[in-house]
Parts: sequence; C-alpha cells; structure tokens
Amino acid sequence: MRKIISKVIYVSMPFSLMACNLNPTQNAAVDTYSGPTDSTYNICYESIMDRDSVFFNALIYGDSIKGSLGYKLYEKDQNNGSVLGTIHGDTIRALYTFMSEGQESTREIIFLQEDKQLVEGYGTMEERNGRTMFKHNIAFRFDGIRLKEVNCK
Repeated sequence: MRKIISKVIYVSMPFSLMACNLNPTQNAAVDTYSGPTDSTYNICYESIMDRDSVFFNALIYGDSIKGSLGYKLYEKDQNNGSVLGTIHGDTIRALYTFMSEGQESTREIIFLQEDKQLVEGYGTMEERNGRTMFKHNIAFRFDGIRLKEVNCK
C-alpha cells in the first residue's frame, strides 16, 4: 500500500507543482527533464508583436500535454487559461479552457510545431456540448500566430 501511495504522489507531483506555474503571462514551467530518454519535458513559446502577445507553457509527458496559454491582443479581451490535450507527430491538439469577460469558455485549439516555432491552426468550428470544437474531418490552415520557442524560466 505504501508503494502505491508513493507512486501516486510521485506521478502527481509534477502536475501539482505545475499548477503553481500556470501564469501564461510569463514563460514558467517545472523543470522535469532528466535526460535524452526521458519523455517528460517542458516547452515554452511566445509571440510578441507590436501590442499583442501570446504565451504558451506546457509539460509534455509521453503523447500528452498539459499547460497554460494566454492571449493579450491589443483592444481585445485578454484570455488566460489551461490547455489539456495530445501530441501526434508535430501537431498539438488540445482543449483550451479560459476566462474572458468573466465567463469560462472551452474551445479546441491546434498548433503545428515547425522549426522551433508553433503555428496556430484554424478550421471550421461548431458548438458541441457547450464547447467550441473543430468539425469532424476538416482540413486545417496553419497560417495563424507564430510563437517562437523560448527558454522556460
């Protein structure tokens, strides 16, 4: 029983610690990378152009991803929230749960990793179960905001 409890604590600790660092206004993440064979590591990206900024910080564990995303776009409402999803090859697909205008919303997001950058993707969306989701079997356009890879602090 003691071994089970210690395994649960060991597995859940990075997520508990990460919750303290889910402020998307900075590039913070828990440094959990231990070597070239480790499949758990952090990624941090940002885009700062004129008066707009976007911050993406996440922990990757296997093919799963959990982190934070924040949009500060000039003359638009600021969105800050959490990301939970999966990685397939060079594509991150996740649910983004965020606060905007005092209301919580969830929408699906997709990013393509290319040349130490993340490129936001777009596609036709629909409302399903209170969430804004991509329609099934659609083609994505990866011509959105480009975030460059930065060091996690």
